[in-house]
Amino acid sequence: MIGRNIFSLGLSRIISGVILFAVQAKLASYLGPDGFGKYSLVMAFYAIFFLFIDFGISRYFIKKVGEDGGQTPLYLGNFFIAQFFSSLVIFALFLILPKIFGYEADVARAMIIAAVGLLLASMSIPFTALVQAAQRIHILAVIYFVDTILKAAWFTFAILSHKDIEFLFWILVVVGASDLVVFAIATRLIARPKIQAHRQILREMILYGISFAMLVGFETLIAKADVVIQKHFLDYDAVGLYSAAYRFLDFLTFLPAVVAISLFPYFSAQKDIDSSDNRDMSEKIHRFLLAVAVPLGVGSTVLASNIILTSFGPGYEGAILPFRILIWSTVITLFYGVANVVMQVKALKTAIFILLSSTLFNIAGNIVLIPRYGIMASAWLTVLSYILVAVLYLIHSRRYLRFPLWRPMLRPVMSSAVMGFVIWQIREWNLFLLIGIAMVIYFSILFAAGFLKK
Repeated sequence: MIGRNIFSLGLSRIISGVILFAVQAKLASYLGPDGFGKYSLVMAFYAIFFLFIDFGISRYFIKKVGEDGGQTPLYLGNFFIAQFFSSLVIFALFLILPKIFGYEADVARAMIIAAVGLLLASMSIPFTALVQAAQRIHILAVIYFVDTILKAAWFTFAILSHKDIEFLFWILVVVGASDLVVFAIATRLIARPKIQAHRQILREMILYGISFAMLVGFETLIAKADVVIQKHFLDYDAVGLYSAAYRFLDFLTFLPAVVAISLFPYFSAQKDIDSSDNRDMSEKIHRFLLAVAVPLGVGSTVLASNIILTSFGPGYEGAILPFRILIWSTVITLFYGVANVVMQVKALKTAIFILLSSTLFNIAGNIVLIPRYGIMASAWLTVLSYILVAVLYLIHSRRYLRFPLWRPMLRPVMSSAVMGFVIWQIREWNLFLLIGIAMVIYFSILFAAGFLKK
């Protein structure tokens, strides 16, 4: 079940991510660094508030349904009640942000449109949690893929029709409304919400949810707060360059997300997760993540110039160096992908403290260093923040589940080193040809070394 869930959602996210990344790269070229900086600023706020708007209740819901499936309709109904009121609060806050920060008129209007999309999207969160709790991940895979096609078509039309930045954000309203309808229909056979306010359940949801809200919120702030801070010290051009470099990381977040979505309900249903089956499964997932992470970091570092200029065009040379640094934050998050889920299930308070510390370090560092070092400060601080999280997560998670962390790393590292050396010699070749050559070299060595046979 876990393997099938990871495969179905992973395949959907890969295909969707490639499509959306390609279209957004063209969008960045169309808007230019200044326009793309404005677009990315609004999307940074959207991402931050979308994860806060859940208030962590989805994790509570998944955990409770895993413990007692018979109460699913009641928990789902109360989830909708809590979600509705939290969504209204976040919606109102989102609307007043442009006035607080004094953003330009087009950015302010774009944020209002995004706020409407955020409100609609937030009301689908109980449905997505229900699908995860029931481990019907294929439903998420299909809906996410359809959303991607809609967004890709919308952005393509905007580029061809020379639409402004405000038009781009109407797709959030379209997708938010369509998802709400589709999820409601698709989940009818799993459970239907019983809209009956239950004081004890609502109280538990809020109290438990606060913890997960902080967990997810701090993770999001590490990833997105730098863009908001940059705007206070830099122009939109700089924000656009940094956001272009970060776009690859946004695309690659599907990997740890797929692992978390698939493992969390499975681990949540178990009192003791340190079983031989879980150790074997976790090691296999960790090996897979290593097999992807290490060559990704090496290849992206070597081919950074080719990747940025091919994807975004000559106006984005300033994104090359930040990208070389930022890509390693993805490598790090993949390395502690399993440990991340273990911490969420078994050591939530410790995880919150770790993320809080990293978030404060990241925000304070950005405020102090951006005025002097610009977007390079944000890039280095992002990587350092994830290193801090990784070290502490790995130390604490091994109290609950132990599996080999470092032993499987040798062969991916050696294979990646050979791959990196070869493609560096021919780095002026066509990017897509280089990627193909790199994959053949890497996986051939990995296969010959016996890594892929286990």
